[in-house]
Amino acid sequence: MLVSWGLRTTTYITNILVLVGYALLFNWLQNTRSITPRWQRWRQPALVAVTIAFVVLFHFSSVLSMAAQNNPIGYGWTYLNFQGATLLYALLSSRQRLVLYFTSLVVVGWYWWIPRVPTWPLMAACSLVLMYVATRFGPTIGRRALTYYPFGFLFMAPFFLANWLSLDGIDVGWPWQVITLTIILWCLWQTHYRFVARRNHEAALVSEAQIDDLTSLKNFRVFDADLHAAFDRLQDHGELYALYTFDIDHFKRVNDTYGHVSGNTVLQAVAKRLEQVVANFDYPAQTYRTGGEEFSFLLIDVVEDFGKATEYTTAVKDALSDLTFHTENGDEFHITVSIGQDRSVADDRNYLDIYKRADKYLYSSKNHGRNAITIRGITIGQAQRVQARE
Repeated sequence: MLVSWGLRTTTYITNILVLVGYALLFNWLQNTRSITPRWQRWRQPALVAVTIAFVVLFHFSSVLSMAAQNNPIGYGWTYLNFQGATLLYALLSSRQRLVLYFTSLVVVGWYWWIPRVPTWPLMAACSLVLMYVATRFGPTIGRRALTYYPFGFLFMAPFFLANWLSLDGIDVGWPWQVITLTIILWCLWQTHYRFVARRNHEAALVSEAQIDDLTSLKNFRVFDADLHAAFDRLQDHGELYALYTFDIDHFKRVNDTYGHVSGNTVLQAVAKRLEQVVANFDYPAQTYRTGGEEFSFLLIDVVEDFGKATEYTTAVKDALSDLTFHTENGDEFHITVSIGQDRSVADDRNYLDIYKRADKYLYSSKNHGRNAITIRGITIGQAQRVQARE
């Protein structure tokens, strides 16, 4: 008896480690970004395959252990907890229909296979309903221990009943079964939420490294990376893009006259209005704060159209000029901006070439008295005379 319980306990601990390994693998497959785009479509099938593989592993481990030990039914009960917990974890974590569909087939197959259970269709139906509930309300169920643990036992109830009928009893006793299931659920809870906490922490660090704190726009680091990616798409697929960059005119005067608090308010208002304006453009747009008072935005997959470029540039300039600011002393002021724009060209040999041109045109706008726009090296006044050529 002592040897039997010792072997059963050792088996249980080993399977705990295997189950935790499954949970880590499942989380990695579900959340990793290192998978290439080609393999993205295989993410969900991989989750299904891994889950079914572990369920089958626990199932056949149960069958083989029972056969090796002259069919002691306790091994059937020990492995049942791991099979059910694997299914529960997949359903609560993924909430994907593909996972639900295929695991449902496995569950129905298990109920059909298990001997001496004439009412298996009813029990299978109960399990399918609970599996749907787990998929549909996974975050709500898993968020609190008061819902997670009761649902875990409710989820296992049909399996327990079917196994009890098939094996004609439970030699390990219900206390052992309940305690071991509780430990399994606790291990999965801890594994999952430690993984989630780590992922959230990493996401926060990435966000801090990519987002400008003051304006909540993407910073220069992201701008540089996005510009490089756009250049690569141009080289590989001929996808054109346009870059607009602008400065707030006499921004130092704003800080000197009204204070840095007012200056920060201006930067925040400019960022907010910029995002509102570009959201109405015909092309996907990315907005950035690339310097102190310098902002930029990228338009992706554009069609060459000087008229559209003029329209977009003017829309941004006018929207920002319409902003009205008030100081604590009751003063009111407005701002103007100088904008430079250019689009990608086939002769570009470096991803920064377009940025150098747009920046040059920005300073051309400044040199024309500020509060001006320069598109592809031509000020807006000159642009009207050459628009027909574009």
